[in-house]
Amino acid sequence: MLRRLACLVTTMAALSMNATNAKTFSTLGGDEGTTTMAQVTPGCGVVQHDQSTSTPTQVNSDQVETQQQSLSGSASTPQNSTHIQYSIRNGDVSSVGVNLGGWLVAEHWMTNTADFWQGVGDDDAGKGEYTAITKAVNPDTVRSNLQNHHNTFITESDIADIAAAGLNTVRVPVGYWIVGFDNDDPSGQAAWTQYANGTLKYLDALITDWAKKHNVAVLISMHAAKGSQNGADHSSPSDPGKSHWSAYDENVANTIATATFLANRYKDEDAFLGIGLLNEPNASTDEDKLYAYYEQTYAAIRETGNDCVLSVAPLLYKQSPDVMTDFMQAPTYSNVWVEWHPYFVWGYEDTSDYDLINTAVKVNYQNSVSQWNARGSHNRLFIGEWSFATAGKFSDNQEGYYEFCQAMMDVMYQAGAGFTFWSWRIYGDESGFNAWSLRSVLRDERLNAIFFPSATRS
Repeated sequence: MLRRLACLVTTMAALSMNATNAKTFSTLGGDEGTTTMAQVTPGCGVVQHDQSTSTPTQVNSDQVETQQQSLSGSASTPQNSTHIQYSIRNGDVSSVGVNLGGWLVAEHWMTNTADFWQGVGDDDAGKGEYTAITKAVNPDTVRSNLQNHHNTFITESDIADIAAAGLNTVRVPVGYWIVGFDNDDPSGQAAWTQYANGTLKYLDALITDWAKKHNVAVLISMHAAKGSQNGADHSSPSDPGKSHWSAYDENVANTIATATFLANRYKDEDAFLGIGLLNEPNASTDEDKLYAYYEQTYAAIRETGNDCVLSVAPLLYKQSPDVMTDFMQAPTYSNVWVEWHPYFVWGYEDTSDYDLINTAVKVNYQNSVSQWNARGSHNRLFIGEWSFATAGKFSDNQEGYYEFCQAMMDVMYQAGAGFTFWSWRIYGDESGFNAWSLRSVLRDERLNAIFFPSATRS
């Protein structure tokens, strides 16, 4: 299932540009389609905050441990029990956070003006990082430019801004190649070597330094599994549009090894919250193998004494309070979250503004979350991805748009584990309004108050 995006709102006057392969449709019902994003008109109290001029915190490869060819992790470090991560893990506090999308797994629609897309054909750019590199005129140049992107797109400055805004969690998408090895490769193709190497040092910097310093919890998302779990660009498939993850045992074994390596590497880090075990597996993924993978990975991680959060996602089209109701439940299992990605974009092209607010959100979405929460025993619900984007709604209805956003937040705060907005930033969001960029959204004073109700409500 491909991510689609028809319009990115780039100015307060609603100047838009076309883009493709945006966030995958994952509403609680509906069909994939072409979309246009909601608009915010001028005069909304927007304070300009141009982060493009900030000095990035550079990552020195000598500052972090060399990537290993085994499943051994990093050495233990002293724990600071006051870090917010422990309160989130224990269930005392819910995540109120944001994704670091487009950083360590490239997505063209979010970063289409970045240097690393130069020399990549238009037909290949929207198919993910693997195709962009291997089909480029000069793959080494793309890799080099990708490394520069990794070094500058998200920096300590962003984590400081995220914390200052009032957010307590970041969800960071990664690909299987980040660990720097593949011990389950009977073909000997070593596809992981095609990617820009050294990306693990950026995740190290995030977890062991920036997020630790600024009191932000980090949830890793297994976004791009070997073989691809959905065929979409954000899973970087070697066979674009096709999902082969569950078709070959070595793919599943590699994903278990990758998740186990990362969990073990960071298990003693204060900022490390856990891992989303697989992002948006689609209908072509074998459900039995998916659930077995979740259980096997849970066992492998828990064997090391690691009680980090592990989020499990149903098949993309099965996000429902009737699915995973008795899967990996406490007390047999601990710290398991169930993850949904409700977007009110795809499938809502013909829905009126009124019905989007009063039926899609206030009735259908509210009922889904309420039904999940109503069971006497249930794993905590985590809304891992969502945004304020719509299918071209509210273009001349500013008050309606605010009502839509308010309705969404009223439900979001009912998810027991919390939520992470998609995403923190995209290229070109330094000014104007973009419903996919939280740093853009929060410049609107009214949306800021809607997003953080505790700041405006007693």
